[in-house]
Amino acid sequence: MTAQTDEKEAEKIEELTGESEIVLEEEDSKKDLKEKRGIIKQTLYEGSKKLKHIVPKGKHL
Repeated sequence: MTAQTDEKEAEKIEELTGESEIVLEEEDSKKDLKEKRGIIKQTLYEGSKKLKHIVPKGKHL
């Protein structure tokens, strides 16, 4: 009987670890995307000239 509970606990732990890994990957990808956007916006800004107006209205970087 304890062997079954141990197996269930192990399965539950594996399931939770898998879910947490997925959540972490999603957060990392969002963070990377945010950093990329920041870099792109910074490169499109040059002194007093705003080059970001080259991007058509409604389009996002």
